[in-house]
Amino acid sequence: MRKTVLKYGVVLLVFFVTGGCKGLTGPDRTGEIDLSSETFGETYYLFGFSYEHSEFYRFQYQGEPLPDIINEGYRVLIGGEVSTLPGFNTPGQMNGFALAGEFGTLEEARNFYEGYTEVEGGMQFETVSDTVELFQVWVQQTELGNYVKLLIKEIQNFEGETGSPFNKVTMDYTYQPDGSTTFPK
Repeated sequence: MRKTVLKYGVVLLVFFVTGGCKGLTGPDRTGEIDLSSETFGETYYLFGFSYEHSEFYRFQYQGEPLPDIINEGYRVLIGGEVSTLPGFNTPGQMNGFALAGEFGTLEEARNFYEGYTEVEGGMQFETVSDTVELFQVWVQQTELGNYVKLLIKEIQNFEGETGSPFNKVTMDYTYQPDGSTTFPK
């Protein structure tokens, strides 16, 4: 009985020290995220996502890790009104984004995304994406050299409390945390 209690105690200790299930299994490899271009505070910050930690972090902020991706939002004049178009950026200013495909429907984009199992050779990655549009599939190479594929499912435009426009991009992601060019299934 005493050995069993000791064994379970050691297992629980390892569980808590490593950060729970995520600490034992590593980062989430797939998921859905909403990435907003809304800015906050007097010193301007927004929230970006870290695939390695499966967490949102403030950017610009000195006390947290840099996110892998932010939606910077490009301000444009459309018909005399200020609007924002979604655009991705890598706060670490290394590696970046490459467009893998553009599609007319979510179903076409999802079929391509699910069948896209390996990063194509010769892709040119830029730290700042072009304007992000519905039903695109992007590939990102993170600062750590790992790959992510992104499926753009929805883009919504909003007006913030101060009247400034911002947008939110809803996307699926698949993260390859080991640096290989093959995505997990």
